[in-house]
Amino acid sequence: MLTLKTVFSKETLKLVYENTKKELKVTGEAFTNFIKVHSELTTVWFLKTYKRPEAIALSVVLIASLICSSVAVGANVKGREITVKENQFSESLILGNENTVATSTITKKPVIAKGSTMQKVDIITPTLCAYNMENRELLAQMMYAEEGVFFSIFANDPAANERVHKLAGSVILHRLNNHFGGAQTLADVLYAPGQYDYRTIQRVEQGQNLPPQVYQWAEELLTTGALGPDNLVFQAEFVQGSEVYDHIGNQYFCCR
Repeated sequence: MLTLKTVFSKETLKLVYENTKKELKVTGEAFTNFIKVHSELTTVWFLKTYKRPEAIALSVVLIASLICSSVAVGANVKGREITVKENQFSESLILGNENTVATSTITKKPVIAKGSTMQKVDIITPTLCAYNMENRELLAQMMYAEEGVFFSIFANDPAANERVHKLAGSVILHRLNNHFGGAQTLADVLYAPGQYDYRTIQRVEQGQNLPPQVYQWAEELLTTGALGPDNLVFQAEFVQGSEVYDHIGNQYFCCR
C-alpha cells in the first residue's frame, strides 16, 4: 500500500508536470494547425469564388463603405450639434442674451428661490431720463408688459410685485443712461434690435390698461432714481454679466 508521502513525492509530481506540459504543447500545436488550415481553406474558397481583381475590388468597396459610414455618422452628430446651437441662439433672442432685457411670458408660477439676493439697502442711481407724461406712460407700459403677470403670481405679496416691476424699470433706465445699443430715448431702448420680445413691444404699442400702482412706480423711478448701480443693465431668466443684483421668481437682474 502506497503511503501519502509516496503518492506526493517529488518524482511523481515532476512526472505529472512533464506529461501535462507535453499534452498542453500538443494541444496548442493542434489548435494552431486547425486555425491555419481553416484560414487557408477560407482564403482558397474566397479566391476561387471571386477572381483576384474582383476580390480586390470587393475589399476596396467594403473599406470605402466603412469610411463613408463613419463620415456620415460624424456629420450627422455635428449637424445635430449645430442645430441645437442654432435653436439655443434663436431662443436667446426671445428669452434674453448678454444684451437682452426680454423675458418670455410666464405660463406657471415661478418658484421664489430661498436666500434671494434682494438688497437690504438699495443703491439709488439718478436717471438722465426727463420726467414728463410721455416718458411716464412709456416706462409704465414697458414695466407692465414685462412683469404684469406678477400681479396674479404675487397677489399676496405686494412688496415682491412692486420690486420686480421697479427692477425691470430700473434696467430700462440704466440702459438709457449708458446709451446701451446707442439708445437716446426710452423708445430706443424698447426697439433696440434683439432686445425685447416682440410680444412686449406689441403690448406696449397696443396700449395696456395699467393698474394705478404701475404709474406710481414709474413716476418714482423717474423722479427719485433707478434702483441699483449704473451697470445694472441685464434682465433675463438666467444669470449673466458680472454679478446678480437681485433674483425674484424666475427673473435675474444682473450687472454688466
